[in-house]
Amino acid sequence: MKPFLTAFAVLFAACSLAPEQGDADAEATADAGATVLDAAVISAHLMGFSGVASLPRDSAAAQPFLTAMGYASQQAYQDDMVSRMGALSAPMARGHIFYAGQGQFAVEGVVARLEAAGADVYGWVNPAGPFEALDAQFDAALTALVKAHPAIRVWQLGNEPDLLWKDPALYPAFFLRAQPLIRAACPDCRIALAGISNQYDSSSANYQLFDGYVSAIASGSYTGKAFDIFDFHYYKEAPRSDEIASAASSYRAILHKYGMDEVALWCTETGLYTGDPPSPQLGPRTEEEQARDLPKLVSWMARSGVERIYLWTLVEAVEADGIAGLFDSMGLVYNGIGSETSQGIAAGTAKKAYTTFGLLAKALQDITGATELSAGVERIETAAGPVFVVWSEGGSVQASLTGLSASKVKVQELVPDAQGQTPSTSADVVDGAVFIDLTANPRLVTLVP
Repeated sequence: MKPFLTAFAVLFAACSLAPEQGDADAEATADAGATVLDAAVISAHLMGFSGVASLPRDSAAAQPFLTAMGYASQQAYQDDMVSRMGALSAPMARGHIFYAGQGQFAVEGVVARLEAAGADVYGWVNPAGPFEALDAQFDAALTALVKAHPAIRVWQLGNEPDLLWKDPALYPAFFLRAQPLIRAACPDCRIALAGISNQYDSSSANYQLFDGYVSAIASGSYTGKAFDIFDFHYYKEAPRSDEIASAASSYRAILHKYGMDEVALWCTETGLYTGDPPSPQLGPRTEEEQARDLPKLVSWMARSGVERIYLWTLVEAVEADGIAGLFDSMGLVYNGIGSETSQGIAAGTAKKAYTTFGLLAKALQDITGATELSAGVERIETAAGPVFVVWSEGGSVQASLTGLSASKVKVQELVPDAQGQTPSTSADVVDGAVFIDLTANPRLVTLVP
């Protein structure tokens, strides 16, 4: 992946037939329950962002927010997003693309910037309004869209049809119409099923709905493998290990039922909010809690076999009223709008989790598996060797890491202190083992080369 560069200017515009212009690691004995991922098909990066440039799609509606956030233009805003992603070692993003009808696709402006910067961006194709019918114009436009974006190697068809489609039963027909077009335009591209909503009070209903989708798709007419990626979304007040493991297992069971065990599992929407958003009523959360929960969320998802994790979002979103109040609060950087004005929080101020995210993203690359060694002690396999994320859970106060091949380990704080620092210490390895004191705040343990 080439270094991040400042991409050339391009506005969010409709397109159809033309592209836009516009520390080594410690070793411990892994148990037989470790999840092993397919290293041949996963990205070098585990963590990225969905909703990278989350503004009203209408330029006139977006400009007041841009001005309030201190950006002279959408181009300046998008450049900042690309720059921050590079600085965080997280050049992985979901690129939003909307079908506006009459053979026209509208591509989020930041997509071209991400492509030019060498980012790993995937195409997320959705209707501007719920699909009720498709025609030859759509077919031609989708084919042209895929060919116009050769850097995009993954295409996702739809999003949360259980929530966002006027008639969700139409989703398999849409998928089966679009899938052969993408396979023909880009035979080696991967295809993702629409993300499944698994939010606050999720029940068996959405599992049943997606079971029906996969059944209809499996028995339909498609080209090659039906799809390569199954996507679930996870938004809760605080992450729970058992909940994530149960969800992953349930989705895997659906795929196994239809002979799709080789399909990868992604989470393209998740997040941890700060403050006390008006909707839904989940309770207040602090910056420290957001930063403390992020390593747990990432570790638990990796252990459940999730190959890619996309946070919503980088800089706080600017969206509509209602449930978007939650999404407005999930960014790693404040936008300085609304209640933040009265609190004296300037736009562009990084939250504690911004630093936490960067430390995790740099350490957790080329993930091949993960194991829980004990409560609050997670071993994550990378191509370079294992990395440990550790914290106190259930009263445990110390962890023993054994089978280490180095003389020292580095122990890095993952939650910034009051001065914004994440101090690190070293510990001696004696007879291949080291004892690490556990605290409420997660720490990153790596081998000292």
